Amino acid sequence: APSALIGERLDAAQGKGAIFDGFPRTQAQAEALDLLLAERGRRLDHVIELAVDEDSLVKRITGRFSCARCGTGYHDKFKPTKVRGVCDACGSTEFVRRPDDNEQTMRTRMAEYRAKTEPILPYYNERGLVRRVDGMASVDEVAAQIEAVLDGGTSS
Repeated sequence: APSALIGERLDAAQGKGAIFDGFPRTQAQAEALDLLLAERGRRLDHVIELAVDEDSLVKRITGRFSCARCGTGYHDKFKPTKVRGVCDACGSTEFVRRPDDNEQTMRTRMAEYRAKTEPILPYYNERGLVRRVDGMASVDEVAAQIEAVLDGGTSS
Protein backbone atom coordinates (compact mmCIF):
# COMPACT_ATOMS: atom_id res chain seq x y z
CA ALA A 1 0.00 0.00 0.00
CA PRO A 2 1.62 3.25 -1.11
CA SER A 3 2.30 5.79 1.64
CA ALA A 4 0.29 8.48 -0.16
CA LEU A 5 -2.82 6.28 -0.17
CA ILE A 6 -2.45 5.42 3.51
CA GLY A 7 -1.90 9.10 4.30
CA GLU A 8 -5.09 10.01 2.42
CA ARG A 9 -7.06 7.40 4.38
CA LEU A 10 -5.68 8.70 7.67
CA ASP A 11 -6.58 12.27 6.73
CA ALA A 12 -10.09 11.20 5.70
CA ALA A 13 -10.67 9.53 9.08
CA GLN A 14 -10.61 13.00 10.73
CA GLY A 15 -9.82 11.76 14.22
CA LYS A 16 -12.39 8.98 14.13
CA GLY A 17 -9.74 6.28 14.02
CA ALA A 18 -8.86 3.73 11.40
CA ILE A 19 -8.57 -0.03 11.16
CA PHE A 20 -5.91 -1.54 8.93
CA ASP A 21 -6.68 -5.08 7.82
CA GLY A 22 -3.57 -6.94 6.70
CA PHE A 23 -1.35 -3.88 6.89
CA PRO A 24 1.47 -3.41 7.64
CA ARG A 25 2.93 -6.68 6.44
CA THR A 26 6.65 -5.90 6.71
CA GLN A 27 9.02 -4.08 9.05
CA ALA A 28 9.52 -1.34 6.44
CA GLN A 29 5.76 -0.83 6.15
CA ALA A 30 5.43 -0.74 9.95
CA GLU A 31 8.07 1.96 10.20
CA ALA A 32 6.50 3.94 7.34
CA LEU A 33 3.10 3.74 9.04
CA ASP A 34 4.59 4.99 12.30
CA LEU A 35 6.06 7.96 10.44
CA LEU A 36 2.76 8.76 8.70
CA LEU A 37 0.92 8.59 12.02
CA ALA A 38 3.52 10.72 13.83
CA GLU A 39 3.30 13.38 11.10
CA ARG A 40 -0.41 13.63 11.94
CA GLY A 41 0.03 13.54 15.71
CA ARG A 42 -1.48 10.08 15.90
CA ARG A 43 -0.37 6.63 16.96
CA LEU A 44 -1.46 3.02 16.89
CA ASP A 45 -3.56 1.91 19.83
CA HIS A 46 -3.57 -1.84 19.18
CA VAL A 47 -2.22 -4.53 16.89
CA ILE A 48 -4.55 -7.52 16.80
CA GLU A 49 -3.00 -10.91 16.14
CA LEU A 50 -5.51 -13.57 15.13
CA ALA A 51 -4.07 -16.82 16.49
CA VAL A 52 -5.00 -19.72 14.23
CA ASP A 53 -4.04 -23.33 13.68
CA GLU A 54 -2.81 -23.59 10.08
CA ASP A 55 -4.42 -26.94 9.28
CA SER A 56 -7.76 -25.80 10.67
CA LEU A 57 -7.48 -22.53 8.77
CA VAL A 58 -6.92 -24.42 5.52
CA LYS A 59 -10.07 -26.47 6.18
CA ARG A 60 -12.06 -23.31 6.91
CA ILE A 61 -10.89 -21.51 3.78
CA THR A 62 -11.15 -24.41 1.34
CA GLY A 63 -14.72 -25.14 2.46
CA ARG A 64 -16.06 -21.68 1.59
CA PHE A 65 -18.47 -21.13 -1.31
CA SER A 66 -21.18 -18.66 -2.22
CA CYS A 67 -24.32 -18.37 -4.29
CA ALA A 68 -23.46 -17.22 -7.81
CA ARG A 69 -26.68 -15.20 -8.01
CA CYS A 70 -27.06 -13.39 -4.66
CA GLY A 71 -23.64 -13.86 -3.04
CA THR A 72 -24.85 -15.52 0.16
CA GLY A 73 -21.89 -17.24 1.80
CA TYR A 74 -21.76 -20.88 2.89
CA HIS A 75 -19.29 -23.48 4.09
CA ASP A 76 -19.18 -27.21 3.38
CA LYS A 77 -19.02 -28.09 7.10
CA PHE A 78 -19.84 -25.02 9.18
CA LYS A 79 -22.69 -23.44 7.20
CA PRO A 80 -24.09 -25.72 4.49
CA THR A 81 -27.25 -24.89 2.57
CA LYS A 82 -30.44 -26.15 4.25
CA VAL A 83 -31.37 -28.06 1.10
CA ARG A 84 -28.31 -29.53 -0.56
CA GLY A 85 -27.40 -27.55 -3.68
CA VAL A 86 -30.08 -24.86 -3.23
CA CYS A 87 -29.37 -21.35 -1.97
CA ASP A 88 -31.33 -20.59 1.20
CA ALA A 89 -31.73 -16.93 0.23
CA CYS A 90 -32.73 -16.98 -3.44
CA GLY A 91 -33.22 -20.60 -4.50
CA SER A 92 -30.42 -20.60 -7.05
CA THR A 93 -28.58 -23.85 -7.70
CA GLU A 94 -25.39 -22.21 -8.96
CA PHE A 95 -22.52 -21.76 -6.53
CA VAL A 96 -18.96 -20.53 -6.87
CA ARG A 97 -15.71 -20.86 -4.97
CA ARG A 98 -12.95 -18.29 -5.06
CA PRO A 99 -10.07 -19.63 -7.16
CA ASP A 100 -7.55 -18.81 -4.42
CA ASP A 101 -9.51 -20.68 -1.72
CA ASN A 102 -7.38 -23.78 -2.15
CA GLU A 103 -4.83 -25.55 0.04
CA GLN A 104 -1.74 -24.64 -1.98
CA THR A 105 -2.56 -20.92 -2.02
CA MET A 106 -3.36 -20.93 1.71
CA ARG A 107 -0.12 -22.72 2.62
CA THR A 108 1.83 -20.25 0.47
CA ARG A 109 0.11 -17.32 2.20
CA MET A 110 0.87 -18.75 5.63
CA ALA A 111 4.53 -19.27 4.70
CA GLU A 112 4.69 -15.67 3.50
CA TYR A 113 3.06 -14.50 6.73
CA ARG A 114 5.61 -16.42 8.82
CA ALA A 115 8.50 -15.04 6.75
CA LYS A 116 7.45 -11.38 6.42
CA THR A 117 4.67 -10.38 8.78
CA GLU A 118 5.13 -12.49 11.90
CA PRO A 119 8.62 -11.00 12.44
CA ILE A 120 7.10 -7.53 13.01
CA LEU A 121 5.08 -8.71 16.02
CA PRO A 122 8.03 -8.19 18.41
CA TYR A 123 8.36 -4.62 17.05
CA TYR A 124 4.82 -3.91 18.24
CA ASN A 125 4.96 -6.21 21.27
CA GLU A 126 7.86 -4.20 22.72
CA ARG A 127 5.50 -1.22 22.70
CA GLY A 128 2.72 -3.18 24.41
CA LEU A 129 0.41 -2.96 21.40
CA VAL A 130 -0.16 -6.62 20.46
CA ARG A 131 -3.46 -8.15 21.52
CA ARG A 132 -3.87 -11.84 20.74
CA VAL A 133 -7.34 -12.99 19.70
CA ASP A 134 -8.30 -16.66 19.39
CA GLY A 135 -9.04 -16.87 15.68
CA MET A 136 -10.18 -20.48 16.08
CA ALA A 137 -13.22 -19.46 18.13
CA SER A 138 -16.63 -19.01 16.54
CA VAL A 139 -17.21 -15.98 14.32
CA ASP A 140 -19.30 -14.35 17.06
CA GLU A 141 -16.65 -15.02 19.71
CA VAL A 142 -13.85 -13.64 17.51
CA ALA A 143 -15.92 -10.54 16.77
CA ALA A 144 -16.61 -10.05 20.49
CA GLN A 145 -12.90 -10.40 21.34
CA ILE A 146 -11.94 -7.86 18.67
CA GLU A 147 -14.66 -5.48 19.81
CA ALA A 148 -13.40 -5.76 23.40
CA VAL A 149 -9.87 -4.85 22.26
CA LEU A 150 -11.11 -1.89 20.23
CA ASP A 151 -13.21 -0.72 23.17
CA GLY A 152 -10.06 -0.54 25.28
CA GLY A 153 -10.03 -3.98 26.81
CA THR A 154 -7.52 -6.71 26.27
CA SER A 155 -7.72 -10.22 24.99
CA SER A 156 -5.61 -13.22 25.94
